[in-house]
Amino acid sequence: MDTVENWFSTLPEYLKIELDLFTMVYDQSVFINTIPAGKGRPRFSRRGHCYTPEATKKAEQLAHYSGQQQRAGVLMTGQIGVLVLAVFPVPVSWSKKKQTAARAGIIRPAVKPDFDNVAKLYCDALNGIIWEDDKQIVDGRCIKIYGQRPGVLVLSWQL
Repeated sequence: MDTVENWFSTLPEYLKIELDLFTMVYDQSVFINTIPAGKGRPRFSRRGHCYTPEATKKAEQLAHYSGQQQRAGVLMTGQIGVLVLAVFPVPVSWSKKKQTAARAGIIRPAVKPDFDNVAKLYCDALNGIIWEDDKQIVDGRCIKIYGQRPGVLVLSWQL
């Protein structure tokens, strides 16, 4: 958990204040130490076979494994609220001024992957680990920001 606390300390101050409410009410959390990814669309072979893109499979497996390692207690049942915080790396090609603005939260990652695809990947990957099925999630939020250390934090709470 020390890694999560160190990671959390690198977030912009405005976001720490905003997340205070969530950190007081969550029941379970999972930290995935990776660059956030979005769920890819299913692909079809020439013969009509449907398959999941390899990048999506790998990202889901990593999230699933992280969830298993950090699992706390029994599966959540009933209605659930979720916050997915996706921290993306600041592009190194940007100027120092633009990088500083991104780390401060002034510039946000309005780029792919879409926020709903990010949330979908991590909510699907944690099925059977944190909750029975992601259909239980009735209240959710996904925040995309730039930061010093990329990663994904999923907070969940019983409603």
